[in-house]
Amino acid sequence: MNEEIDDQHFHYDFTAASEWEMFMFRLEEIIREWKIPQLKRGPLLKKGELSTGKWETKTENINFADVEFRLTRHRLLVDSSDDISSPLDEENEESKSQVLEDIMRFEHDFPPHSMDNGTPQPHPLAVWYGIRDFLILSAWSGISSYSESKVKILLSSIYVAVNNSNCPIPLFVQVHETTEHYYLGVCEARGLRTEFEMIHLKRTPPHCKYLTGLLNVFKSKITSAMSTEPVTISVQFTYILTDWTSNKWTQEPPDFDFLNGQTLGVKELGKLPFGATFDPVSELQLYARWPQLAEAAVVDSESYSDLEPCRAPEWSVGVRMVERPNCLLGEHFDEFLQFCLCKSTARDLLGDMIDVATAENINLSSSLSAITESRVPTISKVIRKAKVQHQLSKGGYRDGPLSHDYLLPILYFLFPDADSKSENPYAENIGSHSSSDNRQEEQLLNIKSAPVDSLVWRLAVVMSHVVHTLGGIRAAAYLWFEFTQEMRYRWDKCILIPGVAPGDPDLRTCLLHQKLQMLNRCIERRLAREREARATSVDTEDTDTESDEEFFDCSADAPAGAGGGGDRPRHSLWNRPAGRLTRHPQLRLLRTGEPLYVPVTQQHTPKTEDQQQEDEDVLVQLGTDERAAQLRARIMSAALLSDMECFKAANPGAVLEDFIRWYSPPDWKEEDGVDEFGQKKGCLSVRMQLKGNPWVEAWEAAKPVPARRQKRLFDDTREAEKVLHWLEAARPGDVGRLLLAPLS
Repeated sequence: MNEEIDDQHFHYDFTAASEWEMFMFRLEEIIREWKIPQLKRGPLLKKGELSTGKWETKTENINFADVEFRLTRHRLLVDSSDDISSPLDEENEESKSQVLEDIMRFEHDFPPHSMDNGTPQPHPLAVWYGIRDFLILSAWSGISSYSESKVKILLSSIYVAVNNSNCPIPLFVQVHETTEHYYLGVCEARGLRTEFEMIHLKRTPPHCKYLTGLLNVFKSKITSAMSTEPVTISVQFTYILTDWTSNKWTQEPPDFDFLNGQTLGVKELGKLPFGATFDPVSELQLYARWPQLAEAAVVDSESYSDLEPCRAPEWSVGVRMVERPNCLLGEHFDEFLQFCLCKSTARDLLGDMIDVATAENINLSSSLSAITESRVPTISKVIRKAKVQHQLSKGGYRDGPLSHDYLLPILYFLFPDADSKSENPYAENIGSHSSSDNRQEEQLLNIKSAPVDSLVWRLAVVMSHVVHTLGGIRAAAYLWFEFTQEMRYRWDKCILIPGVAPGDPDLRTCLLHQKLQMLNRCIERRLAREREARATSVDTEDTDTESDEEFFDCSADAPAGAGGGGDRPRHSLWNRPAGRLTRHPQLRLLRTGEPLYVPVTQQHTPKTEDQQQEDEDVLVQLGTDERAAQLRARIMSAALLSDMECFKAANPGAVLEDFIRWYSPPDWKEEDGVDEFGQKKGCLSVRMQLKGNPWVEAWEAAKPVPARRQKRLFDDTREAEKVLHWLEAARPGDVGRLLLAPLS
C-alpha cells in the first residue's frame, strides 16, 4: 500500500526537457536561424581592415536559470561575406578553416588603433585574435558572482551547442564584469577544436616580462612529442604619455578690457574666439613594432635585449582626445542657442528702459503727425521729458545692461559711416559673387546666410560677444533695441544703411538681410522721388511737354501724315503726350504712323521671401471658380495696367497692337508685305486673340495717365514702416534665430 502511494505522488517524467536542455536548444536554434553553419569562406582581409572596416552586430535574448542572457554576433562586413553557400559548394579537405586562417595571418598582428574618429571601435576579441566573425554569450548584469561550477556549465553548454549546430565560428562566454573583457570560448571547424582561454594577473611574473620567458610558456603549452619548428614572432611596444607638459595652457578667453576699460577693441569684435581653454589631447600613444621575426634573430632577456625602440623598423603614433573639451567657440554657440530659446519680450527684459530711450526722441506714429502736431506741448510730453532728464542725470544708460563704453564701439563697428575715422569700413562689392563664392554657394545651397563682413554678419558676431561676455540676454535685447532705433533714424533722415548688398532683396540670403535690403530700396526710392519733386517744381508741366515735343520731333524726311515736316498733326490740349522717355528707333504707330515713344514706367515692386509667400497664400485662398480666376488675374495684372496707362499717355492714338509690339514682341507675328508707313504687316498671336484675354480687358480699362500721376505700385513709405515694425516687434529669441545662420 505504501509503495503504491509513493509511486503515485513521486513519479518523475524523464521525457520532459530540463532548463539546461531548453537553453542549449534555443542556443542552437538561434545559430541555425542566423544561417551561420552555411557560411562559406570569405576573401582574405587587407592589412588594418579589422580596425577600419564596418562591423555589424545582431543580438538575441535567452533565459536560463532565472538569468537573462544575450547572444551577440559580431561580423565584419566585407565583399562576399553575406553570400550563403549551396550544399554542393564543398571546400578542399586540406584547406584551413576560415577562423584558423585569420588567426595565423601576420597581417592581423597589432591592427592599427582607431583614435576616436567617430567610427565604431572593433571588439577587443577581433583585435586580440584577428577574427572577423564570432559569437558572445553574456549576462545582462555580468556573472561575476557565479561560481566556477556555474561557469563550467555555461562552457559545457556552448561546447554542445557548437558541436550539434556545426557552428564554424568561435563562440565565447563573457565572465566577470563587462569592463574586464574576460572571455572563454571554443571553435570547432573541419575536425579541429580551438579553445580560447585567458588568465588575468594582478602582477606580471618576472619570467614573463621578457621575450625569452614568453617563448618558454608558449612552447610548454604545445603538447606534442614532435620537435617544434622555430617560432615566428611579432613584437610591439606601446608607450602612452598622459602628462607631457607642466606649462600653463596658452589659449585664454578674449579680454575685452585689454585697454584697462577705456574702450572696446574693434578687432576683437569682428571675430569669434577659437580653441580649447585647456589641452584637448588626453594622451599620446607611440607604437614600436618588429613584425615577423625569427626566434633566433633576436634576444630579449633580463641581462640583454635586442629590442631597442629606437631601432624598431615600424613606428606609429596616435592621439587620444578629450571626450568633451571646453572650447571657446562651443561656449559661444551654446549660450547663443540659449538666447535663441528665449521666450521673453524686450519689454520683459528691459522694462521702462525702452520708454526712457524712446522718449528722448519723440517717435511719430505716422507721417502726418509732423504736420498735425500742435506746437503747444502737452502735459504727458513734459512729464516724459522730465523723466528722461532725470534718468540721464542719474546715469540711467550707464547702469543698463550694456554701458556706453561698450555700446558706442559696437555701434561704430556696425555703422562705420557714422565715424569719420573708422578703421573698418564695409567693402564696396558686398554681395558680389566670385568663383570661390560660387563654389561655396554650391556647398551651402540650402543654407540662407548673409554676405561675409556685411551688416548682418557683423551683427551676428557682435551679438554672440554680447550674449557670452558683455551682459547676456538682457544686453543682447538692448543692443537689438538700439539697432532698430538706428534703422528708424536712417529712414527718417533718408540715410542709406551700410553693409547691405545693393539691389532688390536677394532671396538666397537670410530674411533679416532681405528686410534690410528692402529698407534700403525704400530709402533709394524716397530719395529719387524727392529729387524728382525738386526738379519738377522748377518747370511747369506745360514747359516740360513742349520741351519733350521739341526734343523728340521727327526728322524732316518723315513721310506725310507720320508726324514729319509741316504736316505733323497737332494734338489737342486734352490729349497731349506726356511721360516720354525716348523715341523707339524703328517702330511707328500702326494707325497714325507717328513714331512710337518708350514711356517712363513705374519701377517693379521688390518682394522679400515672406511677402512672396503671403502673396501666394492669398492667391491660393481665392479658390478655383471663374470669379476667383478673374480676381486673381486682376491682382496679377496691376503692373501691366500701369504700363499700359503710361504707354497710352506717351503715345496718343495707340492701339493694343502697338503696345504688344513694344511690350511683348513674341506675341506679334509678322507677315509678308508692308503697310502704308513702310512697316511690316502682322497680327496678334493666338494667345492674345482668345476671348476674355486679360490683356484686352486691361487695355480697354487703361487711361492715358503718366507714371508720375499714377498711384504708386510700390509705396516705399508703407513698405519701410512694415519693415521697421517687423524689426521692432521681433522678440530677442526671434532675433537669435534670425542671426543663427549668419553666425554659423
